[in-house]
Amino acid sequence: MSTYGFQKLACEYFAKGAWEQYRLPYTIMRPFNCIGIGEQRAKVDKVVMSGNVQLAMSHVVPDLIQKIIKGQDPLHILGDGSQVRHYTYGGDLGVGIRLAIEHPGAINEDFNLSTARTTTVLELAETIWKKIHPDKELNYVSDTPFEYDVQKRIPDVSKAKRVLGFEANTSLDKALDEIIPWVDEQIRLGTI
Repeated sequence: MSTYGFQKLACEYFAKGAWEQYRLPYTIMRPFNCIGIGEQRAKVDKVVMSGNVQLAMSHVVPDLIQKIIKGQDPLHILGDGSQVRHYTYGGDLGVGIRLAIEHPGAINEDFNLSTARTTTVLELAETIWKKIHPDKELNYVSDTPFEYDVQKRIPDVSKAKRVLGFEANTSLDKALDEIIPWVDEQIRLGTI
């Protein structure tokens, strides 16, 4: 429905075409929903609000953390929260990318680099909420989602495991234990 997926697919066809025409080898890596620390406020043409909080990155994990730390209650989520994602720790993705670059079996192949664990946006919001407010019940409202909001993004990671020996093993829970304090500090510093 949008050009987002088509752009990615077109790039993959260009890589395959370069192999067919010029024998330029390729390896396609598809990282899924990278999460971690280090990201700063996005440079955007317009301010994007979610309830009473200005979004910093339009990436669900740091923006949910930011809204909860800033006291948004009820918490605003885009859509009904049933959207499915695979939140993959950046350190794990780094390992997967390195393996794909170095492994001889990766030449002219494509790989989904991701955790195998499925999480809905609402489950993510509940997990973050409990880490920040363990004794307080989550209240949320559903905001109108983006026009082309993808409802399910589920990778098949079996090929990456079989060929590269890659598995993203850092749990969402462990990743959030690193990300939440970092986002909190960045809010205090004014970088997000």
